[in-house]
Amino acid sequence: MTTIGARHRSLRDETVDELRRLILSGDLEPGTHLTELAISERLGVSRLPVREAFRRLEAEGLLEALPRRGVRVVQLDGDELETVREIRVALELMAVRRTVERGDEEVLAELRSMLAVGATQGEADRERLDALNEEFHELLSRGSGSRFLADTLRSVRNQAHHLVGGKSAAVGHSWEEHSRIIEAVLARDAEFATLLMRRHLTARHENQGVAKVSGAITLADETEPAGAEGVTPV
Repeated sequence: MTTIGARHRSLRDETVDELRRLILSGDLEPGTHLTELAISERLGVSRLPVREAFRRLEAEGLLEALPRRGVRVVQLDGDELETVREIRVALELMAVRRTVERGDEEVLAELRSMLAVGATQGEADRERLDALNEEFHELLSRGSGSRFLADTLRSVRNQAHHLVGGKSAAVGHSWEEHSRIIEAVLARDAEFATLLMRRHLTARHENQGVAKVSGAITLADETEPAGAEGVTPV
């Protein structure tokens, strides 16, 4: 098996992406206790990029610090799901509207390219479609021109996925809806683009259902002392 440490991207970025993936996929369930040592061994990296990943994912609301004991995967109250979803809808609509209004040529060119790539993908290309769906939301966030909006939306989106135990499995259907939104953005029709985005998110939320509730699990090296170096809260 190829470990993160054997690849050629920034270890920090690779470690953050992989740890985020493990959380959002449900491999690391809410309440799971993590330590730098255990995660560094699991991912095949040193403890420094793991420590940085912990800090980054704390900022995104996916991890919370345990004083002198590492971190744990956040357990959000299921009652918060509707609030998180309402916030996400408001922010996604703001992002798509601002993307249309700003009309950043670089972003529009990337959307055209994304649309062309998506047209060549079949339903069986689930991994590529999933990546396109993720890139779609990130690109619209960037198109808004607000780094604060993009960062906040990413955090809210991650927490929404986390609460229901992962992303929607309907990647093909999601891409069909995303492609129609892209077409409306490229046509510079803000009203239609926001309408399609609202319909898309409403359908996905109905698909995902209620919040997932899990008990606490530990993923820690039992030989690591309680006073071992942990994560500084941000």
